[in-house]
Amino acid sequence: MTENFSLEKSMFNSSCIADYMGCPRLFYYSYIRRLRMKEEKPALTFGRVFHEVLLEWYKSGSQEEAMKKFEQLPSMITMDTLTKEWGEAIFKQYVERYKNEVGKTLHLEVKFRVEIGERIYAGTIDRIEEWGGQVYVDDHKTSATLQLSDCSHRPSPQIDGYCYACREIVGRCQGAVINGISTAKNPKERFIRFPSSRTEKEMDGWKVIFTDVTDEIVRDAERGHFPMSTVFCNRWGKCKYWELCVYGEDEKYIEQNYKVEEKGEGEGE
Repeated sequence: MTENFSLEKSMFNSSCIADYMGCPRLFYYSYIRRLRMKEEKPALTFGRVFHEVLLEWYKSGSQEEAMKKFEQLPSMITMDTLTKEWGEAIFKQYVERYKNEVGKTLHLEVKFRVEIGERIYAGTIDRIEEWGGQVYVDDHKTSATLQLSDCSHRPSPQIDGYCYACREIVGRCQGAVINGISTAKNPKERFIRFPSSRTEKEMDGWKVIFTDVTDEIVRDAERGHFPMSTVFCNRWGKCKYWELCVYGEDEKYIEQNYKVEEKGEGEGE
């Protein structure tokens, strides 16, 4: 998660900006202390692995190689909609559903470093595609319930930033293709895919958001205080740092329940 983030190098990614906008304290635990739960929630694991499956599929075009990625899923998962077998079943449906892809892959795994003022906006775009003569970045969404619409991802720190970066790399970008995949047993719709457009004004606006938010991050880092917001406390059940905010930063509790993520690419030593 802290990949492409470094205060020392004035380098920031979309995830850290989105987390800070939601809750500076969440940002602090994730990016300054780099605390990760020792046990990842099964739904998050499933979504992360499915994301890797799709990346391999678009990279190699081999269904067999892509499905090997599902072997990363723990065998002890009891929820039948999060198992290796269920993932394979959905992926086979996906391949059949999109056997005639409308979009043409232009670039895969695009690592970018874009200067915005005196700071760097960094990240990795999984796929850039041409669809109907227009250029889009891909955004895969896996969820039991697909509640997707253009306004649900507009504005979005991640997508707005990736579209801006794509424009810098390719020279143009019309938005993002939202690629929704339902993991439910009997969903109303298994797959939803649509373009979420971005105007030039919206992409230019990302530079302002990036500058404003990173100004605040640097200020909080200098004063050594990241204030708590309650926006994410009870969203998606409970924030992974809920106990630390409610009961205090007990180091024994932290040692028992969290691990410290190693410094990733581009981070300060």
